[in-house]
This record gives sequence, structure tokens and C-alpha cells, in this order.
Amino acid sequence: MKTFELAKKYNNWVIDKRRYFHQYPEESFKEFKTTKMIKEELKKIGIKIIGTSKTGVIGILKGGKEGKVVALRADIDALSVEEKTGVTYSSKIKGVMHACGHDCHIAMLLGAAKVLFNMKDYIKGTVKFIFQPAEEIAQGAKFMIENGALENPKVDCIYGMHIWTYEEHGKMVIEEGSIMGSGDIWTINIKGKSCHGSEPWKGSDALSCGASIIEKLNTIAGKMNDVRHPIVINIGTIKAGERFNIVAGEAEITGMNRTFTNYERENLPKTMEKIIKNICEVYNCEYEFKYEFICSPMINDSNSTKIAKDAVAKVIGIENITGMEKVMGSEDFSEYIKYVPGAIIHLGAYNKDKKCFYPHHSNYFNVDEDVLKIGVASYAQIALDFLNK
Repeated sequence: MKTFELAKKYNNWVIDKRRYFHQYPEESFKEFKTTKMIKEELKKIGIKIIGTSKTGVIGILKGGKEGKVVALRADIDALSVEEKTGVTYSSKIKGVMHACGHDCHIAMLLGAAKVLFNMKDYIKGTVKFIFQPAEEIAQGAKFMIENGALENPKVDCIYGMHIWTYEEHGKMVIEEGSIMGSGDIWTINIKGKSCHGSEPWKGSDALSCGASIIEKLNTIAGKMNDVRHPIVINIGTIKAGERFNIVAGEAEITGMNRTFTNYERENLPKTMEKIIKNICEVYNCEYEFKYEFICSPMINDSNSTKIAKDAVAKVIGIENITGMEKVMGSEDFSEYIKYVPGAIIHLGAYNKDKKCFYPHHSNYFNVDEDVLKIGVASYAQIALDFLNK
């Protein structure tokens, strides 16, 4: 298969780029050097740059014939994690690390751009290369969409790829439907009335009110929600009280919710507020409930997933494609598929012999670089198959 042959040809180049980006990681919306480097490499390849912003890049490749438009996306930001891998190409930026594999995503998409540029006469349509900032704070996809990533020309379908140390190297994880959770944050501010701890009846105890709210919120997942559609309500912090002998007049509770469907996602804050309202009335407290819908559940389109699966099978064989167990973690690629069909797939990079087995976001996180050529070829083959279908 030509895509895989070209990916192998460019393999050392891709690995070199991955290591460069790994050494110079940048946090969300601070990817200035990363953006500059991507633009330079795209220009060298021959890819026209049609969209840039403070960080992030969009490149375009028009094929030899007119046709549809497919977008390929890679996220480019790093995390505030101190690297402890000890590899020769470790991060040179203290306290910042590509601990989730976005350095691999950048390099693989650049490699795919090289492959597709060499095959442009055979391409029926247009390929957009979206290098997106700020995935780690779930703001980058929205930012790119607002800046026209899916327009001019209008995208017909979009694909993403994520390196994945939860699957063996050489395998590709492809699954239709809901595969990753939403990620939404909330804050409850409770206002009671402080008083001396010896006379609690003269006040309204915001801390006890908050404790009751926490207890009842923890019953939603198992007692009020359809357990066939799992949810997570994570209560992260509670802040209340000024002194051991004073009834707390205020309390603040924060947390994050995750769901696999939009139905549960939209109804969860309504259920929460009913509980909050009723308990606050019992404790004679007032409340303010702030709920932010941050990241949608990741739901792969059926037809887009099938195209991806068939394309990747040409690269590594159908026997090396596996299904995916649902993950409650979030991925802001989900924002794109609100507007166009699409799918994200996961490239296995676990290799125990190379000590590539640490979870994502670990300061020991590393990947088996031998799989990068699979990612390059798969990106390219998916684009070709979608456009030439």
C-alpha cells in the first residue's frame, strides 16, 4: 500500500519532529513556537496555509480533481507536568511536558501532509490539516471552529487520532458511537448565617447544608440515573468555615460531571438543582448554582467510523483493529462533530519492553515511536478513501 510505503520512507523525519516538539512543549494557548514550527514545516512540504491565529494552524491541500473536503486534526498543546522519563529528548521546559502524546499527533499529521502532497494528483477533493491548540483545557476546538476551521472551504467530514498507551503497539482502536465522556464543571455557593458555635439555632449552618447536599448528590448516579447509561459526579472541593467555634455562614462546593450521552448531560444539572434547592430550604440557606457545559461526549459517527476502519485495515490488516471500552475522560474533538460527521480513532503505543506503559498525564509517560508510521499512513489513507469514495 503506497501510503504505508511513503510513511515508512518518512519515518525518521517524523520521529525527529516528534522529538523536537517533545523537547519544547507549550501549554494551552501558549503554543507560539510550536505554531511557528508547524507553519515552517507545512511551507517546506508545499501545503498552503489558509488559517492561523494566535496559536494553531490550518493548512490546505487541493487534489488533482474537484471533490469533497476532509479535515484531519491534531492537537498541539502540552501539560504542566514535570517530566521524569529520563529519555535523551526530555522536555527542556521546566514544569511542562507532552504527557499526553500531542507531540506525536503533530508529527504524524505533518507526516501525513508529506504523504498526501506526494499523492496530490490522485486526490479527488481537498484535505484540510487542522493543528489545534488548547485541547487540554477543552477550549481549542471551539476556538478553531469560531475562527473558520470548518468553513472556506466547508468541511464534509473530519477525523482525529490519539496516541493510546492503553492498547498494544501496532493496534488501532476504532469504535462507533459514544466512546468518551463529556466534561462539565459546576460550583455551588451556599449562603447561610454565621453565629457563635454555642448557639447554632441563631444562625443558618452553610457547612452542614453543604454536607447534606454532597451526600444526596452522591446518590444520583446509583439511585436516580439509569445505570445502563453511566454518569460520574465528582465532588472535588468544599470550602467553608472561619473558626472552630463559629457556625459557618458560607460554603462553596465545586465538582465535575461526566456522561456518555447528551440526554444525561442536559438533564443532570436539572436534577442537581432540585436537590440543592430543597436542602437549602430545609437549612434556611440561599444558594447560587453555576454550571458550565465545557466538553461534549465523544460520539463517533457510524459511517465515518466505517470509512476509517476500512482504510486502516488496508494499512495494518483488519486483525489489528480492536474495539474500545468506553472512557470517562473527555476529548474536545467532540465539538467538531456537532457540525460535521466525523470520528476519532486511537493508535496503540503500549510496549512493556520499552517501558511505554505509563498512563496519559503521568510524568513518566512515553510511547513506542515505532507506531508513528502507522498513524501517518492511517491519517493519509482515511483522507484518500473518504475523498475518492
